[in-house]
Amino acid sequence: MLGVGATFAGYRIEGVLGQGGMGTVYLARHPRLPRSVALKLLNREVSTDTELTRRFELEADVVARLEHPGIVGVFDRGTDDGHLWIAMQYIRGTDAAAWNARAHPPATAVRLLGETAAALDYAHSRGVLHRDVKPANILIADTESLRESHAVLTDFGIARLTDANTKLTATGAFTATLAYGSPEQLSGAMVDHRSDQYSLACTLFAVLAGRPPFAATNPGQVVMGHISQPPPRLTATRPDLPATLDPLVARAMAKQRADRFRDCGQFITAVRDALEGRHIAAPPVTPATPVPVAHPVLTHNPPEVRAGHASRPQPFPAHRVVTDPRPPVADPRPAGARSWPQPQAAGPRPSRTTAVTAGIATVLVAVFPVFVFCVGLVETARTIAQGAPAGRADLAYSVLALLFIGVVALLWAGGGLLLLAGRRSGRVLTLVSSVIGVLSAIAGTVAAVAASELAVLALTGPLLMLSAVAFVCTASPATGRWLSYRTSVRAGGPRY
Repeated sequence: MLGVGATFAGYRIEGVLGQGGMGTVYLARHPRLPRSVALKLLNREVSTDTELTRRFELEADVVARLEHPGIVGVFDRGTDDGHLWIAMQYIRGTDAAAWNARAHPPATAVRLLGETAAALDYAHSRGVLHRDVKPANILIADTESLRESHAVLTDFGIARLTDANTKLTATGAFTATLAYGSPEQLSGAMVDHRSDQYSLACTLFAVLAGRPPFAATNPGQVVMGHISQPPPRLTATRPDLPATLDPLVARAMAKQRADRFRDCGQFITAVRDALEGRHIAAPPVTPATPVPVAHPVLTHNPPEVRAGHASRPQPFPAHRVVTDPRPPVADPRPAGARSWPQPQAAGPRPSRTTAVTAGIATVLVAVFPVFVFCVGLVETARTIAQGAPAGRADLAYSVLALLFIGVVALLWAGGGLLLLAGRRSGRVLTLVSSVIGVLSAIAGTVAAVAASELAVLALTGPLLMLSAVAFVCTASPATGRWLSYRTSVRAGGPRY
């Protein structure tokens, strides 16, 4: 921890703005210019982590490409005394999470979030997704002379250049906040700019209502709320707001991306019109060229820090408005007949194809030991019934062999069936049994070739193939996502 008055990379430390598990953000004085900056330092022990280093440097690269008054600026970056550091614009004020919306007119909150919407649309036009839009990442700058308070978007640290060749896929690269994540984001599907719109709608709800739309202590319930539950009505918490806001928030939070607004600016414009009592029909959703970004599985990350101002520890990572050039067209339908597209009752969920394939392959593999067990059991029983001479040692060997084969059969069959039922224990049993199957098939193939018993290959070949398929599919991240989904459903989340 650097003390006040210390010097780091030429910057003079003036105070601490925030601290987290990965580093500290200091208020520092620029060495050559008369201004203060937010100096973000990564801890020395984590600066040696290659993944975190790349992620930290990507933050500077991403934000440096974005020149917009609604996005926190990057001034410089480097390495000093074993610490990675980045100098960013210092915003004097608070964030939207601590900003008391009830102490201000609703129009003020909408105006500030409109500035955030413009910043997001600008970033999207440059091929950049934020992927962590939430109140804590929207800084509210204090009112200054000749300028009213304004919003600045920060923490592009987990944003991803949509045209980048480098993909950070290690654990920790995906840190979207559950309370504001879109259904496609939380289910591990491809995302585009409309995912940020969904998070902006959740942020609008949280700022005006004082809580996120799907508030729960159980993370599984929060995830399932985003994926399958219709968004709650904002006016249920804020009856002083016009009821015309509810369908607008519902549209921006639609489970299917195609049902949302064209961009963030169109969403906030519709909200502003409703708030001011203008009933102007928004243009229909028009297909837009998506900017897809592949995601790894959602994982937990330790608390980190962000730049901007003193606040709670936050994740450590962080003008052109796209509008419809056509004039608004009045809706010819009667006022009572107008309606907005509503979100679908059920949203996207992880694919179960890979998990089902693994389960079926494992059950098919179980056919081999079951067949051998039945044949051995019949032969042993026939030998005992006919009174054929056999030593006790031979009989004991036969019984032990049958027991072993029976256990293996149960292992394979149980693992496959549990996996098909969406149980995590089935994944463990299937991995173990598939490894046994691969090794047994290889050993049997080698023995058959050595003994010139090529007919045995008709048995070991399918065993090897099925066991390999079962192992690959079971170890796949897609299977993990499906099992996580099934676990959350059993934990109390709603079903599809």
